[in-house]
Amino acid sequence: MSKPTSFHVRHDLQPSLTLELLNIFLSQLHGQTEYDLKQIALSHGFRLRERKEYKKLIKSLMELEIIQEDCGAFSLTPQGQIISRVVLYQQDLLADFIHFLYYTSFDLDTNKRFSWSYRQVCDTLWLTAPGIINRDLLVNHVTREALTEFGENGISFSISSVSGILNWVTELVPPCILGQGIEQHFVRRDYCSVELFALALNHVYKTRNSANLSHIVIDSSFRDEVCRISLINPDRFSEMLLLAENSFSCIDLRQERGDRISMANFEWSTLEN
Repeated sequence: MSKPTSFHVRHDLQPSLTLELLNIFLSQLHGQTEYDLKQIALSHGFRLRERKEYKKLIKSLMELEIIQEDCGAFSLTPQGQIISRVVLYQQDLLADFIHFLYYTSFDLDTNKRFSWSYRQVCDTLWLTAPGIINRDLLVNHVTREALTEFGENGISFSISSVSGILNWVTELVPPCILGQGIEQHFVRRDYCSVELFALALNHVYKTRNSANLSHIVIDSSFRDEVCRISLINPDRFSEMLLLAENSFSCIDLRQERGDRISMANFEWSTLEN
């Protein structure tokens, strides 16, 4: 990305609208213009037809590298194709995938500041769990941390931005946000989907494996980072790790000089196998 994005997380990208868009893209052989998307949404009676324009939705999906543009026509990226095919049959996984991309994108591209904001909110909720969700305090925290981290004051981050984040965190299964309105509170989950856990494992494995070792040690900070991404209780890490190992043959665990892991052959396409 050529320049830093805003810290704002758009609340327009809602789960139901995202699912409709991905289904449209998946069903088309060629790229679609915004006009094409509107016509398809109208003919199918999708909720998308109620929107005047799709620019914000498209921009968010492009920032997450789910869709791409070519001469004004939009289509799924290879990663977006995999996500769309998987959620076609397992709709609960859409929130897992979008949450994962929002949380981890900053590690791969530090210009994606919306991802940094998303992580700040999730980490704060996870660290203070169980606790009431105070949106004003979350805005203040992100604003204060942005001044420390980037030297920027008065960033574009508001309660609307928090809503954009909670759009996805609220949809995770099993839930980590309970209650309604001002009574909403966050709890660490006892488990998550094996797909989200495997993605989190692989992300931490690859970001820590700069020396390109075959296996790296699973220490406390490794476990903690995976659990933050997955929004689960660290006490459940070992149980989830065994489940992931049994689910994906490319996960290789060894118990020599401490637990060690290799995920050298894990890719997004692994989720379809």
